[in-house]
Amino acid sequence: MPRTVFRGANLLDGTNPAVAGNTVVIEGQRIAAVAVDQEFSPAPTDAIYELNGATLLPGMVQAHWHGSYHGLDFEPAPVGLERPPGYLMLLAAKQARMALDYGFTGVIGAATGDALDAQLKTAIADNILVGPRIMASGRWLITTGDSNDLPEFWWWGITAEGSQRICDGANEFRKAVRQEIKEGAEIIKIFSDSGHALIYGTDFVSMIDDELKAVVEAAHHRGAKVRSHVTSKKNILACIAAGVDVLDHADWMDDECIEAMVQAGTYVCPSLWLPHAIIERLTNEGQGDEPFVATMRTEVENMRTMLPRATAAGVKLMVGDDWGTAMTPHGDYNKEMQLYVEDVGIKPLDVLRWATLHGTECMGLGSELGTIAEGKLADLVIVNGDPSEDIGVLGDPANIQAVMRDGTFVKEPQKDQ
Repeated sequence: MPRTVFRGANLLDGTNPAVAGNTVVIEGQRIAAVAVDQEFSPAPTDAIYELNGATLLPGMVQAHWHGSYHGLDFEPAPVGLERPPGYLMLLAAKQARMALDYGFTGVIGAATGDALDAQLKTAIADNILVGPRIMASGRWLITTGDSNDLPEFWWWGITAEGSQRICDGANEFRKAVRQEIKEGAEIIKIFSDSGHALIYGTDFVSMIDDELKAVVEAAHHRGAKVRSHVTSKKNILACIAAGVDVLDHADWMDDECIEAMVQAGTYVCPSLWLPHAIIERLTNEGQGDEPFVATMRTEVENMRTMLPRATAAGVKLMVGDDWGTAMTPHGDYNKEMQLYVEDVGIKPLDVLRWATLHGTECMGLGSELGTIAEGKLADLVIVNGDPSEDIGVLGDPANIQAVMRDGTFVKEPQKDQ
Protein backbone atom coordinates (compact mmCIF):
# COMPACT_ATOMS: atom_id res chain seq x y z
CA MET A 1 0.00 0.00 0.00
CA PRO A 2 1.44 3.44 -0.92
CA ARG A 3 2.31 5.68 1.98
CA THR A 4 0.91 9.18 2.37
CA VAL A 5 3.63 11.79 2.98
CA PHE A 6 3.03 15.35 4.18
CA ARG A 7 6.10 17.47 3.52
CA GLY A 8 6.82 21.08 4.49
CA ALA A 9 4.40 20.97 7.43
CA ASN A 10 4.20 23.50 10.21
CA LEU A 11 3.86 20.75 12.82
CA LEU A 12 1.55 21.48 15.76
CA ASP A 13 1.72 18.19 17.60
CA GLY A 14 -0.94 18.75 20.26
CA THR A 15 1.37 19.61 23.15
CA ASN A 16 4.24 21.79 21.90
CA PRO A 17 4.58 25.06 19.96
CA ALA A 18 4.47 24.73 16.17
CA VAL A 19 7.70 23.79 14.37
CA ALA A 20 8.13 24.46 10.64
CA GLY A 21 9.77 22.20 8.07
CA ASN A 22 8.52 18.76 9.08
CA THR A 23 7.55 15.61 7.25
CA VAL A 24 4.90 13.21 8.54
CA VAL A 25 4.46 9.77 6.98
CA ILE A 26 1.18 7.83 7.11
CA GLU A 27 1.09 4.09 6.51
CA GLY A 28 -2.29 2.44 6.72
CA GLN A 29 -4.19 3.91 9.66
CA ARG A 30 -1.14 5.11 11.56
CA ILE A 31 1.66 7.64 11.63
CA ALA A 32 4.76 5.76 10.52
CA ALA A 33 7.34 8.54 10.94
CA VAL A 34 7.82 12.17 11.93
CA ALA A 35 11.04 13.78 10.68
CA VAL A 36 12.67 17.03 9.64
CA ASP A 37 12.17 17.57 5.91
CA GLN A 38 15.86 17.39 5.10
CA GLU A 39 16.26 14.05 6.88
CA PHE A 40 13.49 12.21 5.01
CA SER A 41 13.91 10.41 1.69
CA PRO A 42 10.61 9.41 0.07
CA ALA A 43 10.04 6.08 -1.65
CA PRO A 44 9.01 6.03 -5.34
CA THR A 45 5.52 4.81 -4.42
CA ASP A 46 4.84 7.50 -1.79
CA ALA A 47 1.90 9.86 -2.36
CA ILE A 48 3.50 13.20 -1.49
CA TYR A 49 1.57 16.28 -0.40
CA GLU A 50 3.56 19.50 -0.24
CA LEU A 51 2.03 21.59 2.54
CA ASN A 52 4.24 24.63 1.89
CA GLY A 53 4.07 25.78 5.50
CA ALA A 54 0.42 24.95 6.21
CA THR A 55 -0.17 23.71 9.74
CA LEU A 56 -0.65 20.02 10.45
CA LEU A 57 -2.38 19.35 13.77
CA PRO A 58 -4.17 16.44 15.44
CA GLY A 59 -7.88 16.00 14.91
CA MET A 60 -9.88 17.95 17.48
CA VAL A 61 -12.75 16.81 19.74
CA GLN A 62 -16.06 18.51 20.38
CA ALA A 63 -16.57 17.38 23.98
CA HIS A 64 -20.14 18.64 24.56
CA TRP A 65 -22.10 17.27 21.63
CA HIS A 66 -25.85 17.55 21.05
CA GLY A 67 -25.97 16.36 17.47
CA SER A 68 -29.74 16.67 17.00
CA TYR A 69 -30.10 20.23 18.34
CA HIS A 70 -31.25 22.74 15.74
CA GLY A 71 -32.67 26.21 16.36
CA LEU A 72 -33.72 25.64 19.98
CA ASP A 73 -34.92 28.91 21.48
CA PHE A 74 -36.12 30.10 24.87
CA GLU A 75 -39.48 28.32 24.67
CA PRO A 76 -38.91 24.98 22.95
CA ALA A 77 -40.97 21.86 23.32
CA PRO A 78 -39.42 19.37 25.74
CA VAL A 79 -35.97 18.79 24.30
CA GLY A 80 -35.79 15.84 21.94
CA LEU A 81 -39.47 16.08 21.00
CA GLU A 82 -39.17 18.96 18.52
CA ARG A 83 -39.30 16.50 15.60
CA PRO A 84 -39.74 12.74 15.10
CA PRO A 85 -36.70 10.57 15.82
CA GLY A 86 -35.96 9.90 12.15
CA TYR A 87 -35.81 13.62 11.41
CA LEU A 88 -33.54 14.23 14.39
CA MET A 89 -31.22 11.44 13.23
CA LEU A 90 -30.86 13.14 9.86
CA LEU A 91 -29.96 16.37 11.67
CA ALA A 92 -27.44 14.51 13.80
CA ALA A 93 -25.82 12.89 10.75
CA LYS A 94 -25.61 16.24 8.92
CA GLN A 95 -24.16 18.05 11.91
CA ALA A 96 -21.69 15.29 12.75
CA ARG A 97 -20.34 15.54 9.21
CA MET A 98 -20.17 19.33 9.62
CA ALA A 99 -18.03 18.92 12.74
CA LEU A 100 -15.72 16.58 10.85
CA ASP A 101 -15.33 19.08 8.01
CA TYR A 102 -14.30 21.71 10.58
CA GLY A 103 -11.51 19.47 11.84
CA PHE A 104 -13.28 17.75 14.73
CA THR A 105 -12.54 14.07 14.22
CA GLY A 106 -14.20 13.15 17.53
CA VAL A 107 -17.31 14.14 19.48
CA ILE A 108 -18.38 13.28 23.03
CA GLY A 109 -22.12 13.07 23.55
CA ALA A 110 -23.80 15.31 26.10
CA ALA A 111 -27.27 13.73 25.80
CA THR A 112 -29.71 12.89 23.05
CA GLY A 113 -32.95 11.01 22.78
CA ASP A 114 -33.70 7.67 21.13
CA ALA A 115 -30.08 6.44 21.35
CA LEU A 116 -29.20 8.61 18.34
CA ASP A 117 -25.50 8.84 19.25
CA ALA A 118 -25.09 5.07 19.47
CA GLN A 119 -27.00 4.42 16.24
CA LEU A 120 -25.03 7.08 14.37
CA LYS A 121 -21.78 5.61 15.69
CA THR A 122 -22.78 2.19 14.38
CA ALA A 123 -23.72 3.60 10.97
CA ILE A 124 -20.33 5.32 10.69
CA ALA A 125 -18.53 2.12 11.72
CA ASP A 126 -20.49 0.20 9.07
CA ASN A 127 -19.48 2.75 6.37
CA ILE A 128 -23.06 3.80 5.75
CA LEU A 129 -21.90 7.39 6.08
CA VAL A 130 -18.75 9.34 6.93
CA GLY A 131 -18.47 10.94 10.34
CA PRO A 132 -16.31 11.55 13.39
CA ARG A 133 -15.49 9.15 16.20
CA ILE A 134 -18.36 9.23 18.69
CA MET A 135 -18.35 8.63 22.41
CA ALA A 136 -22.08 8.01 22.67
CA SER A 137 -24.38 9.51 25.24
CA GLY A 138 -28.05 8.71 25.71
CA ARG A 139 -30.90 10.43 27.48
CA TRP A 140 -29.98 12.67 30.36
CA LEU A 141 -31.17 11.46 33.73
CA ILE A 142 -33.17 13.97 35.77
CA THR A 143 -35.50 13.97 38.75
CA THR A 144 -39.21 14.72 38.59
CA GLY A 145 -39.76 18.46 38.11
CA ASP A 146 -36.15 19.14 37.14
CA SER A 147 -35.13 21.26 34.16
CA ASN A 148 -36.65 19.78 30.99
CA ASP A 149 -39.46 18.24 33.06
CA LEU A 150 -41.01 21.67 33.41
CA PRO A 151 -44.32 22.38 35.17
CA GLU A 152 -45.90 23.89 32.05
CA PHE A 153 -45.94 20.46 30.36
CA TRP A 154 -47.38 18.26 33.11
CA TRP A 155 -50.96 18.08 31.78
CA TRP A 156 -49.87 17.10 28.28
CA GLY A 157 -49.55 13.49 29.42
CA ILE A 158 -46.36 13.07 27.44
CA THR A 159 -45.25 9.45 27.19
CA ALA A 160 -42.40 9.91 24.68
CA GLU A 161 -39.27 10.69 26.65
CA GLY A 162 -37.35 12.82 24.18
CA SER A 163 -33.89 13.55 25.53
CA GLN A 164 -34.78 12.98 29.18
CA ARG A 165 -35.31 9.95 31.39
CA ILE A 166 -36.96 10.82 34.71
CA CYS A 167 -35.75 8.99 37.82
CA ASP A 168 -36.37 9.33 41.54
CA GLY A 169 -34.34 7.48 44.13
CA ALA A 170 -31.08 5.59 43.89
CA ASN A 171 -32.59 2.40 42.49
CA GLU A 172 -34.36 4.18 39.64
CA PHE A 173 -31.14 5.96 38.73
CA ARG A 174 -29.19 2.68 38.76
CA LYS A 175 -31.75 1.03 36.50
CA ALA A 176 -31.75 4.04 34.16
CA VAL A 177 -27.97 3.97 33.87
CA ARG A 178 -28.05 0.29 32.96
CA GLN A 179 -30.80 0.87 30.40
CA GLU A 180 -28.86 3.70 28.76
CA ILE A 181 -25.75 1.53 28.58
CA LYS A 182 -27.87 -1.29 27.12
CA GLU A 183 -28.94 1.13 24.37
CA GLY A 184 -25.33 2.05 23.59
CA ALA A 185 -24.45 4.93 25.90
CA GLU A 186 -20.80 5.22 26.85
CA ILE A 187 -21.15 8.37 28.94
CA ILE A 188 -24.17 9.09 31.17
CA LYS A 189 -25.47 12.66 31.47
CA ILE A 190 -27.08 13.91 34.69
CA PHE A 191 -28.17 17.26 36.10
CA SER A 192 -26.75 17.93 39.56
CA ASP A 193 -28.18 21.45 39.74
CA SER A 194 -29.57 24.18 37.52
CA GLY A 195 -28.06 27.47 36.34
CA HIS A 196 -26.04 28.12 33.17
CA ALA A 197 -29.05 29.25 31.12
CA LEU A 198 -31.55 26.97 32.92
CA ILE A 199 -34.49 28.71 34.50
CA TYR A 200 -34.32 27.38 38.06
CA GLY A 201 -30.91 28.84 38.79
CA THR A 202 -27.80 27.60 40.56
CA ASP A 203 -29.47 27.17 43.96
CA PHE A 204 -31.79 24.47 42.61
CA VAL A 205 -30.24 21.13 43.64
CA SER A 206 -31.91 18.37 41.67
CA MET A 207 -30.24 15.19 42.95
CA ILE A 208 -29.52 14.04 46.48
CA ASP A 209 -26.27 12.36 47.45
CA ASP A 210 -27.38 8.73 47.24
CA GLU A 211 -28.81 9.28 43.75
CA LEU A 212 -25.57 10.88 42.55
CA LYS A 213 -23.45 8.10 44.03
CA ALA A 214 -25.75 5.43 42.56
CA VAL A 215 -25.30 6.84 39.04
CA VAL A 216 -21.52 6.89 39.29
CA GLU A 217 -21.31 3.45 40.87
CA ALA A 218 -23.60 1.83 38.29
CA ALA A 219 -21.93 3.53 35.32
CA HIS A 220 -18.37 2.80 36.38
CA HIS A 221 -19.26 -0.79 37.20
CA ARG A 222 -20.18 -1.29 33.55
CA GLY A 223 -17.30 0.71 32.12
CA ALA A 224 -19.18 3.91 31.29
CA LYS A 225 -18.36 7.46 32.33
CA VAL A 226 -20.59 10.12 33.88
CA ARG A 227 -20.94 13.80 33.07
CA SER A 228 -22.99 16.31 35.02
CA HIS A 229 -24.49 19.70 34.31
CA VAL A 230 -23.28 21.47 37.44
CA THR A 231 -22.76 25.10 38.36
CA SER A 232 -22.57 25.70 42.13
CA LYS A 233 -19.42 25.23 44.18
CA LYS A 234 -21.17 22.87 46.58
CA ASN A 235 -22.29 20.57 43.79
CA ILE A 236 -19.01 20.80 41.88
CA LEU A 237 -17.27 19.43 44.98
CA ALA A 238 -20.01 16.82 45.50
CA CYS A 239 -19.65 15.60 41.90
CA ILE A 240 -15.87 15.35 42.21
CA ALA A 241 -16.17 13.46 45.50
CA ALA A 242 -18.67 11.05 43.94
CA GLY A 243 -16.33 10.34 41.01
CA VAL A 244 -18.14 12.15 38.18
CA ASP A 245 -15.78 12.12 35.20
CA VAL A 246 -16.82 15.29 33.33
CA LEU A 247 -18.20 18.52 34.75
CA ASP A 248 -20.23 20.60 32.32
CA HIS A 249 -20.00 24.35 32.93
CA ALA A 250 -18.80 24.53 36.57
CA ASP A 251 -19.59 28.26 36.51
CA TRP A 252 -18.88 28.84 40.20
CA MET A 253 -15.59 26.99 40.44
CA ASP A 254 -13.01 28.57 42.73
CA ASP A 255 -9.48 27.70 43.83
CA GLU A 256 -10.71 24.92 46.13
CA CYS A 257 -12.64 23.37 43.25
CA ILE A 258 -9.62 23.66 40.96
CA GLU A 259 -7.43 21.84 43.47
CA ALA A 260 -10.01 19.06 43.77
CA MET A 261 -10.34 18.79 39.95
CA VAL A 262 -6.58 18.41 39.54
CA GLN A 263 -6.29 15.79 42.30
CA ALA A 264 -9.18 13.75 40.91
CA GLY A 265 -8.24 14.14 37.23
CA THR A 266 -11.71 15.47 36.50
CA TYR A 267 -12.46 16.80 33.01
CA VAL A 268 -14.24 20.15 32.69
CA CYS A 269 -16.16 21.44 29.69
CA PRO A 270 -16.90 25.14 30.42
CA SER A 271 -19.16 25.68 27.37
CA LEU A 272 -18.95 29.43 27.83
CA TRP A 273 -20.13 30.57 24.40
CA LEU A 274 -23.87 29.96 24.99
CA PRO A 275 -24.20 32.29 28.03
CA HIS A 276 -22.11 34.87 26.17
CA ALA A 277 -24.47 34.61 23.17
CA ILE A 278 -27.58 34.77 25.38
CA ILE A 279 -26.32 37.87 27.18
CA GLU A 280 -25.55 39.54 23.87
CA ARG A 281 -28.95 38.74 22.38
CA LEU A 282 -31.02 39.81 25.39
CA THR A 283 -28.97 42.98 25.83
CA ASN A 284 -29.60 43.86 22.19
CA GLU A 285 -33.31 43.27 22.80
CA GLY A 286 -33.30 45.72 25.72
CA GLN A 287 -33.38 43.09 28.45
CA GLY A 288 -29.82 43.51 29.67
CA ASP A 289 -30.93 44.60 33.16
CA GLU A 290 -33.18 41.59 33.79
CA PRO A 291 -32.16 39.48 36.84
CA PHE A 292 -31.63 36.39 34.64
CA VAL A 293 -29.13 38.28 32.49
CA ALA A 294 -27.41 39.86 35.49
CA THR A 295 -26.93 36.41 37.04
CA MET A 296 -25.47 34.99 33.84
CA ARG A 297 -23.17 37.98 33.53
CA THR A 298 -21.86 37.34 37.06
CA GLU A 299 -21.27 33.66 36.26
CA VAL A 300 -19.37 34.54 33.09
CA GLU A 301 -17.23 37.04 34.99
CA ASN A 302 -16.31 34.37 37.53
CA MET A 303 -15.25 32.05 34.71
CA ARG A 304 -13.15 34.78 33.15
CA THR A 305 -11.26 34.92 36.43
CA MET A 306 -11.04 31.20 37.15
CA LEU A 307 -10.38 29.58 33.76
CA PRO A 308 -6.83 30.98 33.43
CA ARG A 309 -6.11 29.69 36.95
CA ALA A 310 -7.63 26.33 36.10
CA THR A 311 -5.57 25.78 32.96
CA ALA A 312 -2.40 26.97 34.70
CA ALA A 313 -3.06 24.49 37.53
CA GLY A 314 -3.46 21.60 35.11
CA VAL A 315 -7.23 21.09 35.04
CA LYS A 316 -8.21 18.93 32.05
CA LEU A 317 -10.35 21.47 30.27
CA MET A 318 -12.08 20.66 26.96
CA VAL A 319 -13.95 22.51 24.23
CA GLY A 320 -17.57 21.95 23.24
CA ASP A 321 -20.77 23.92 23.73
CA ASP A 322 -24.55 23.76 23.37
CA TRP A 323 -24.45 24.02 19.59
CA GLY A 324 -27.84 23.96 17.91
CA THR A 325 -29.65 26.66 19.87
CA ALA A 326 -30.98 29.73 18.09
CA MET A 327 -27.98 31.67 19.43
CA THR A 328 -25.33 28.99 18.81
CA PRO A 329 -25.85 27.26 15.46
CA HIS A 330 -23.78 24.24 14.52
CA GLY A 331 -20.77 25.39 12.54
CA ASP A 332 -19.91 28.25 14.90
CA TYR A 333 -17.57 25.96 16.84
CA ASN A 334 -14.56 28.23 16.66
CA LYS A 335 -16.41 31.08 18.35
CA GLU A 336 -16.07 29.27 21.66
CA MET A 337 -12.34 28.78 21.16
CA GLN A 338 -11.88 32.43 20.15
CA LEU A 339 -13.80 33.50 23.26
CA TYR A 340 -11.35 31.68 25.52
CA VAL A 341 -8.42 33.33 23.75
CA GLU A 342 -9.70 36.83 23.05
CA ASP A 343 -12.05 37.42 25.98
CA VAL A 344 -10.75 35.15 28.75
CA GLY A 345 -7.05 35.45 27.95
CA ILE A 346 -6.09 31.80 27.50
CA LYS A 347 -3.15 31.15 25.17
CA PRO A 348 -4.20 29.63 21.83
CA LEU A 349 -1.84 26.68 22.33
CA ASP A 350 -3.57 25.86 25.63
CA VAL A 351 -7.03 25.93 24.02
CA LEU A 352 -5.77 23.71 21.21
CA ARG A 353 -4.49 21.27 23.84
CA TRP A 354 -7.99 21.22 25.34
CA ALA A 355 -9.39 20.40 21.90
CA THR A 356 -6.86 17.72 20.95
CA LEU A 357 -5.08 15.97 23.79
CA HIS A 358 -7.66 16.41 26.57
CA GLY A 359 -10.61 15.51 24.36
CA THR A 360 -9.06 12.28 23.13
CA GLU A 361 -7.92 11.36 26.65
CA CYS A 362 -11.50 11.74 27.88
CA MET A 363 -12.65 9.43 25.09
CA GLY A 364 -10.19 6.84 26.40
CA LEU A 365 -8.02 7.23 23.29
CA GLY A 366 -5.13 9.24 24.70
CA SER A 367 -2.61 6.53 23.82
CA GLU A 368 -3.84 6.46 20.22
CA LEU A 369 -4.77 10.06 19.38
CA GLY A 370 -4.38 13.68 20.44
CA THR A 371 -0.75 14.15 19.41
CA ILE A 372 1.26 13.65 16.22
CA ALA A 373 3.82 10.96 16.97
CA GLU A 374 5.03 7.71 15.47
CA GLY A 375 2.58 4.88 16.08
CA LYS A 376 -0.46 7.08 16.73
CA LEU A 377 -3.63 6.76 14.67
CA ALA A 378 -3.67 9.26 11.83
CA ASP A 379 -6.51 11.64 12.69
CA LEU A 380 -5.08 14.86 11.25
CA VAL A 381 -6.11 18.32 10.08
CA ILE A 382 -4.30 20.57 7.58
CA VAL A 383 -4.97 24.29 8.08
CA ASN A 384 -4.00 27.44 6.23
CA GLY A 385 -2.28 29.63 8.82
CA ASP A 386 -1.13 28.81 12.33
CA PRO A 387 -3.97 28.44 14.87
CA SER A 388 -1.46 28.55 17.73
CA GLU A 389 -0.81 32.15 16.67
CA ASP A 390 -4.32 33.05 15.43
CA ILE A 391 -6.95 30.57 16.55
CA GLY A 392 -9.49 32.39 14.39
CA VAL A 393 -8.17 30.66 11.25
CA LEU A 394 -10.06 27.54 12.35
CA GLY A 395 -13.37 29.39 12.07
CA ASP A 396 -13.28 29.65 8.27
CA PRO A 397 -13.98 26.30 6.58
CA ALA A 398 -12.01 27.50 3.55
CA ASN A 399 -8.90 27.37 5.75
CA ILE A 400 -9.39 23.67 6.49
CA GLN A 401 -7.42 22.22 3.57
CA ALA A 402 -7.84 18.60 4.52
CA VAL A 403 -9.12 16.28 7.23
CA MET A 404 -7.93 12.70 7.71
CA ARG A 405 -9.43 10.05 9.95
CA ASP A 406 -7.79 6.67 10.49
CA GLY A 407 -5.30 7.45 7.73
CA THR A 408 -8.05 8.09 5.16
CA PHE A 409 -8.95 11.50 3.79
CA VAL A 410 -12.48 12.66 4.45
CA LYS A 411 -11.50 15.99 2.90
CA GLU A 412 -8.58 15.65 0.50
CA PRO A 413 -5.97 18.28 -0.38
CA GLN A 414 -4.46 18.86 -3.79
CA LYS A 415 -1.56 16.43 -4.33
CA ASP A 416 1.75 17.53 -5.85
CA GLN A 417 3.40 14.99 -8.13
